[in-house]
Amino acid sequence: VLAGATDLPLAADLEDCFSDSLDGIAETIISGAQAGLVGGSIEDWCPPHRNDGMARMRPIGEAKERVVAAVEAARALPHDFVLTARAENAIRGVTDLSDTIKRLQAFQDAGADVLYAPGLKTLEDIRTVVSAVDLPVNILLGGATDQHTVDQMVELGVKRVSLGGAFANAAYTAFLRAAQEVADNGTFTFRDNATGGGEIAKLISG
Repeated sequence: VLAGATDLPLAADLEDCFSDSLDGIAETIISGAQAGLVGGSIEDWCPPHRNDGMARMRPIGEAKERVVAAVEAARALPHDFVLTARAENAIRGVTDLSDTIKRLQAFQDAGADVLYAPGLKTLEDIRTVVSAVDLPVNILLGGATDQHTVDQMVELGVKRVSLGGAFANAAYTAFLRAAQEVADNGTFTFRDNATGGGEIAKLISG
């Protein structure tokens, strides 16, 4: 549905490709492409629902093997597919930057197109990661990095930035504040700077 609603290239966060098996990873990439994706990601985080309730970072060797499977599936598609490999350490509370770099370097060797280490907090860490690999690097802005700018990322050599759920969270926050005002005060001042329904409808309809 989303791919058919826009002429822009559509990529998706495919988490760990929703599978523990290499065949399952390939199936996820193929299914995504059939649905209209021209890009997707695979991460080295194993969620608890597929690990006896124990979430974990997959060992580098295992994670690299999984990226290889995703890359092979992507390369076999009839159209270009940008495969992003994610090292989840920082966003999962693992502060070992050297391990994050080793993971990204392994994913580079595995054939990924873009490297992504969400959760890096400082410009120095970002600079270190970018200089340690040869592929384009994606950085997550907002949250711990909300004091940084796109221009700063460009200066560091970052090739792509993501916002995660920042836009959605901003919308939810505005909704909650409006609801709280009505509940607490019975007032509606939140409407003073609200975008009109007609303008929103035009944006949605294109």
